[in-house]
Amino acid sequence: MKSTSDGRRKSRVEKEVQSAISQFIIQQMKSDIPGLVTVTRVQMPSDFRGAQVFVTYYDVTADPKAKPFDVVKVLQYWAGDIQDELTHQLQLRYCPKIKFFYDETLSEALKIETILANLATPASNSEKNNSEETD
Repeated sequence: MKSTSDGRRKSRVEKEVQSAISQFIIQQMKSDIPGLVTVTRVQMPSDFRGAQVFVTYYDVTADPKAKPFDVVKVLQYWAGDIQDELTHQLQLRYCPKIKFFYDETLSEALKIETILANLATPASNSEKNNSEETD
């Protein structure tokens, strides 16, 4: 049975890895990424040998004609250097193997919010029309 202290340790290590990766991106990768990267979360197994790192990206250039920037591809290219940095910063038995993923949570939440807003709009318009007919 898993103790609660194991869960707290896992959460603490994930936050430390998230912070270390964020600092690495800020300090070492400014020139490689022409936008804003946020490390939204890190998920690790209980043995800490791997890390799924979820990121979001905002392109500050916002040139619609430009090819979309693949932030995950660039970060995965740098994964070895990031792992070396984690080895130096964190006191772990094994350095986690890092795999980057684009975090779709925010864009999915915005889509749902838009759908809900569109559903609410026709209902309020029909209520308005009904009240006008009764007047």
